[in-house]
Amino acid sequence: MNVALGYALLPWIIISSTALVIMLFTAIKRDHRYTSLMTSLGLFIALIVQIMQIGVVEQHHELFIIDGMTTLLSALLILVSLLLSFLLHPWLQNLNDPKEEYYMLFLLATQGALVVCASSHFGSFFLGLELMSLSLVPMVAYKDNDQIALEAGIKYLILSAIASAFMLFAMAIIYFYSGTLDIREIINHFPRTANSSNIIYSTAISLLLVGVAFKLSLAPCHLWVADLFEGAPLPTTALLATLSKAAIFVVLIRLFSEGEWHNQTGVITIISIIAAASMLIGNFLALLQKNMLRLLAYSSIAHFGYILLAILAIKPSLPLTSTTSLASEAAIYYLIAYLITVVGTFAILTLLTNNKHSYPLTIDCLKGLFWVKPSYALALVFLFLSLAGIPLTVGFVGKFYLTLAAVNGQLWWLLAILVIGSIAGLFYYLRLILTMMEKQTDSTLLINTSSSLTSHFILSFVIVMVIGLGVFPDGLAQVIVELVS
Repeated sequence: MNVALGYALLPWIIISSTALVIMLFTAIKRDHRYTSLMTSLGLFIALIVQIMQIGVVEQHHELFIIDGMTTLLSALLILVSLLLSFLLHPWLQNLNDPKEEYYMLFLLATQGALVVCASSHFGSFFLGLELMSLSLVPMVAYKDNDQIALEAGIKYLILSAIASAFMLFAMAIIYFYSGTLDIREIINHFPRTANSSNIIYSTAISLLLVGVAFKLSLAPCHLWVADLFEGAPLPTTALLATLSKAAIFVVLIRLFSEGEWHNQTGVITIISIIAAASMLIGNFLALLQKNMLRLLAYSSIAHFGYILLAILAIKPSLPLTSTTSLASEAAIYYLIAYLITVVGTFAILTLLTNNKHSYPLTIDCLKGLFWVKPSYALALVFLFLSLAGIPLTVGFVGKFYLTLAAVNGQLWWLLAILVIGSIAGLFYYLRLILTMMEKQTDSTLLINTSSSLTSHFILSFVIVMVIGLGVFPDGLAQVIVELVS
């Protein structure tokens, strides 16, 4: 390994070394506080190094690509993990089970997401994906005295294994057909030889899409996600909603940016149907939910359906403008907006909920929040407005970006579905806001009358990011444009 490659992989080395140090430290002496500090410190150092590499490091390896887009999105994934790591100590403090192993699994899941994000080879992609998935399975079922969590863990283990089997079978067919697992070579090979009547190629792509749709909980492979969100511990749910999905979407963005996919009408049709179904099913099922976590689960289905519009518009057959990077920029911007907003939402819910009790987190639990903890309620208002796409929030800028990309690609019927889904989404987000404004003398949700330094930092950071990037989006947009182009 040369020096340049070692520097490019330094964030990975730091995170992996932190997990190894925690494992050795735990074998000698269990100390929850020091383990939490080591986890956050390791992620913070990795984040600093990753930020320093943005736009500077350029490494093309057989198994991975580290370029401007990879370093930016890797920094975002590490930031998400760092914010969530601040919440682990207060949440695990009330848990009677051993706590240190959770931090090791947390770091390994982050490492797997980074490998997936940078992968340019199906071998590295699958290894990173399984490292992330197999770390998440015990994190879902970590509360061994909770029957719902154990059931969610078993569901995720079985369904994740089935999805991985589909993807492995697809990779085997692709290797048989093309003689390589390098994604760039496969993309260059297929447009010259594939056609609509090629059964082998169509089968491989279909199997691969099934696996990806499950990992992203896109319709019709979405039935597991609500049960998993409801049963898993809140920090694990936050990781599932953000890190695991974002890493796979980075690969999709790179995949569609390099290939001539608009010539593959079958693939485009399948993804268009998945996007439309995800936007409609996600939003309209969210309307029916009384459980807060199930609502956020179905909402995530709709949001990743939105991002698929940008994926479809990356290289349209009949673009209105000659801009080639607009759709990639839109997908990355919306992904960043979604991650910031969802991490903030789960962070506040984690700070509010009581880990000592196993009552369901229903929408009614938010009643009276504005009158008891106005700062928390105000932050949630901004977050819900951002998810709904209301102006002056980062969510509005992201959705506006998506609309521009879809118009450029002339995806008119998908745009109509986006509008319908957004109206439905606005309804249930406003319902959550009105619920917080209602007066209620008692509350089953709130347990802390005082606020910690961590909660103040998270609340301030969330509000600054959501409102700051919504009012002044130009800085982030310019960074994305420079890195993508």
